[in-house]
Parts: sequence; structure tokens; C-alpha cells
Amino acid sequence: MDITRALLLQSGYKRTTIDEIARKADIGKGTVYLSWDTKDDLIRSLVIHDIIDVCDDVSNWAGTESDAPTLPSLSRRMFTLIFKYPLFRALYTRDRYILGRTCDDPSLNFQSYRITTFTPFRKYLGMLADNRALDGTTGRDSQYFSLDALMWGFIKLHLLSSTEASINDSAANLAELVRRSFGPWRTPAAATLKTISRKTAEIFKAAADEYRAMLGVPFFGTRTATASA
Repeated sequence: MDITRALLLQSGYKRTTIDEIARKADIGKGTVYLSWDTKDDLIRSLVIHDIIDVCDDVSNWAGTESDAPTLPSLSRRMFTLIFKYPLFRALYTRDRYILGRTCDDPSLNFQSYRITTFTPFRKYLGMLADNRALDGTTGRDSQYFSLDALMWGFIKLHLLSSTEASINDSAANLAELVRRSFGPWRTPAAATLKTISRKTAEIFKAAADEYRAMLGVPFFGTRTATASA
């Protein structure tokens, strides 16, 4: 899988073929087809692995972070994860050069450019609202639109920037704007913060498990393997 990932990022979707994957991995094409019917199936699996890694990261972080995962802090975390996992970023930015048709796969439950359509993130926002930890002066749909616009704007400008602005600096600036727009403007009670941490970890862990179930077929090799597809 490492080889396929590298080919997609270096050569793009069209030039990444099963023949080239097999040649680079020093295996027969039939070995690849034992696990995946098509190139798109393989790419979809790779994207799901990135999504799982993102969900696991958030779940582990929410359960151990000293500060509760309020919307500003989780927005900062998601920004850094989008840049950490390139196929997840390609899905978010609808990069058809890298992912091809996988960008539009409805089974991934993700609408490009809109982090609020990512199922666990949407559930997380609902949980914040239930715990009165989501402020703002507009309705829920307007809040989601504004949050998507902020996140997408920061991602896009960082990708286009000719400066050497660090990802952490951009993430911190995003978090501050999110705080000013959506709060929490007053620090929630300690019990509320504890609940937010626990439920955030649960939401993203459940999402990771659901995406694992979507894989459905065994994989040969792992991300750290030296001779995987």
C-alpha cells in the first residue's frame, strides 16, 4: 500500500496503474487483484486508511489532552491532520489529479471543502451544542457554513502561500478566529469540559471502527511494510 500511495502522490491517478503497482512491488498483477477488483477499490481503501488514522488521532488526543477539545482546539487539530495525511487532504480539497473518481465516492461520507459534513465532526458539533459549548449569533446551518468557509480558506491559502508560514502557526491563527466566532466565549464548567473530552473520544473512536468495517477485505502488507502495494 505504501507503493500505491507514493505513486498517487508522485504521478497522479491516471499514471498509477495496476501494472506499475505490481512492478514496483515486485509481485504479479494477480496478487493485487486477489484483494481489490479495480484500481479505484484500492485507492478507496487507501483513503479509508487515512480517514481511520485521522479519527484515531482525534480520539486518542481528546482522551489525553490536558485541555478539553473545544471547537477552537479541534479545528486546530483538524488543520494539522489535513496536512499530515495527504490522501485525506486530497479528499478534502477534491484533488482529482491524485484521487480520480474516489473524490466523489458517496460511501466515504465526506463532502469536499466542507469539514462539517465529515460524519464524526458533525456529531461532535451536535454534542457541543447539546452541552452549550457552541456559541454564536446565527442558526446552526449558518454556523456550519461559516466554519467551513474559515477552514477551507485557511487550508487553501496555506496551500497557495509562497511564504514559509508554519502549519502550526496557521493552525493557531485559525483556532483564534474560530474562538472569536463560535466560542466558547466563557469557559465551561469543569464537569462539562470532562464530558466534552469523553464524548469527543467516543465519537471519533466509533467513526474509526465504522470506517474499518468498510474495508471488508484483508490487506497484504501494512503502511510500514517494505513490499506492500
